[in-house]
Amino acid sequence: MNALNEIAEDKQQESRVRTLAFNLLRAAGRSVTTKEYLGTIIEVRLEEGLDTLAVFADGGARYINYSGKVAVVEGKPSPFDDEVKRVIDSSKPIVAAIGPWEEERLPPPKFGHIRMTFLVSDGLYFGEGPMGAMQRDGLAGPLISAATNLLVRIVNTST
Repeated sequence: MNALNEIAEDKQQESRVRTLAFNLLRAAGRSVTTKEYLGTIIEVRLEEGLDTLAVFADGGARYINYSGKVAVVEGKPSPFDDEVKRVIDSSKPIVAAIGPWEEERLPPPKFGHIRMTFLVSDGLYFGEGPMGAMQRDGLAGPLISAATNLLVRIVNTST
């Protein structure tokens, strides 16, 4: 467990790896740092399928299109650094305002809804609702705007 704790607490490790280490520590009943933000996953159900955008605290990002196509952003510096930072910055106030989800993970959001899942040291945090309502929300709206800008840049750069 000491090795897992070292990985979880090492800010030089990739955020995805740290998330897994925190998850394993919690599953083993170990106490972990609370409210340390590690990433944001945004899922939107379209008529064609599910679009997913993931942004990580270390600056990486992944976009999985409903068709199965994947775009990966890694490395520093990245041409997407500003957009990734805006997603991270608009995620942190949401994490500060809510707590971890204690129930089983839900199935993907239904058509017309958006789900924002936050990877946090002490568990998964999330918010979900109709797209229009979430866009008007004082906390969710800025995140949706930032994520949309990042997504547009990724798509325009990769096509």
